[in-house]
This record gives sequence, structure tokens and C-alpha cells, in this order.
Amino acid sequence: MRNLLLLILLVATQTIHAQGLIGTPNSLIVVYNYPGNHFYMEVKGKDKRTTDQAGVYIIDNRVVQIHAVSKDKFLEDTSQVLTTKEFIEKYIKWEVDYIESSFSFNVNSHVEFLKSKKGRDIAFWTYDMPAGEPEVKTDSTVTTPTQKQLFVVTRTKDFVVGINSPLFQKDQFDNIKNYLFDNIDGLVESNKEIDLDELNKKVNNVGAQ
Repeated sequence: MRNLLLLILLVATQTIHAQGLIGTPNSLIVVYNYPGNHFYMEVKGKDKRTTDQAGVYIIDNRVVQIHAVSKDKFLEDTSQVLTTKEFIEKYIKWEVDYIESSFSFNVNSHVEFLKSKKGRDIAFWTYDMPAGEPEVKTDSTVTTPTQKQLFVVTRTKDFVVGINSPLFQKDQFDNIKNYLFDNIDGLVESNKEIDLDELNKKVNNVGAQ
């Protein structure tokens, strides 16, 4: 997918890389292990494929980006004590400032602070894409243009973690919104480093009798 860099206008260079991917029959698990911050995101889907852009996947023929950004990327003073809302607000402002200055267009950013189905503090964030976006091709579709980017983000310790997907011309806004809301609760936090082999055995019942 040659146009994914234009399709997903997130600060990809600032997004940390996952340490591992685990597939199950019904989901993709993206694992992150950083000092004092160990977590994974499980996104539902049967057909999962990577792309040539880190953190971007095709899940059941939907373009999905899973991202995690450390606070030292968007906070000038990392010792600040912030509420989850304040923490996310600073992250989104940093992203918007970068996008608008780098790509020279007004993104018309909109943010709602809500609770996930499991009670997690989240933000639903959208912004408009510029006119004249190129065709976006997957194996079975050709869709153009991209109208908006839709995100659901949350906080885990020192990181903002989120999932996003583009709104194409023929897509339904509420369907994508609900998809993101359903999957943000796939975030699982750990107090210790996540062992990929052990997690794989657990989620795929490896060795189970």
C-alpha cells in the first residue's frame, strides 16, 4: 500500500516500535515492553496482515494503526503530575501542531473525553484530511478519498496508546467509531515484562490438553 504514509498522518517517527506480534484465530496482539511500562493491545480480527509501514495493519480488510507514544516526546517537563485528560490533551496538541506545520493544512481537530465500555478514560479524536488525497488500494478494494482520521486513545503510565482508522468516502462514521471503541478495551497492562512465548501459549492454548 504505497500511499499509507499519506493515509495515516500520525507522527510515525515518534511512535515506539512494538517488541512482538502474536496472532490468534480471532485477533492480533501487539506487545510493548519498555522500562516500567509493559502492555499489549489486542485487536479483534480474523484476517491480519502487516504493511510496509510500522504499526499499520490490514485487519479484515480495514486499515488500522496501533500506536504508543512516550511522554518524553510530547511533554517539555516529564516530571509534571497530570490527570489522564491533561496528559492526553497535551499529546493531541503536539500531534496537531506537528501535522499542521508539516503538511500546511488546518486539520479541524475535534476531541471528546469519554469512558470506554470497561470504564477506562479515553479520548475520541478526529481530524479532517486535506482535499485531493490519492487512491488507496488494498487487495480487494480501491477507495478514495480519505475524509477523516478517527482515533481512540488512552493512557497507560508514561505512554499514550491508541488505535485509529481512516474514514473513506463510502464508509460509515459510526461503524468505525464503534470498532475503535470496542478495541481500545483490548489494552492489557502488566507490572512486569511480558514474555512473548508465555503469552502466545496462553492466548493460543499451546500445550493445552
